[in-house]
Amino acid sequence: MKMRCAARRDAFRLALIEQMQPMSAHWGEKGFCSEIANASARVWCWEEDGEILGFLALRQAADIAEILNFAVQPKSCRRGIGFRLLSHALRDVQLQGRKTITLEVNITNLPAISLYTKAGFKEWGRREKFYGGKEDALIMGIQL
Repeated sequence: MKMRCAARRDAFRLALIEQMQPMSAHWGEKGFCSEIANASARVWCWEEDGEILGFLALRQAADIAEILNFAVQPKSCRRGIGFRLLSHALRDVQLQGRKTITLEVNITNLPAISLYTKAGFKEWGRREKFYGGKEDALIMGIQL
């Protein structure tokens, strides 16, 4: 088991995980390649026995970071992988001198909201009908 920075060669596998999780951002392989190459971005993955089981991607600017994409393979959910990825991101962002992390999550994505709440995130607001003009986005954040 290991946490590591994603590399360009991982983009295809990250995109496959995304396809398995309907609430992810759905960047696709090209989007992951672009994000991995972005100097203000961080993309981490959790790997076991050579297989990537989850990822978390965020961008940083000034003293703020925003989680943009985050998913764990369905077969690996409820094993603590998401919490480890999130905890690692919080520590790294804090070490980089950032003071705040934000994210948006579909209001119907209760497992994700529960995970973020467990990690200390609070509700900061909502974007009405943000997802396809139907479902609200919950804006969550944490001060480090």
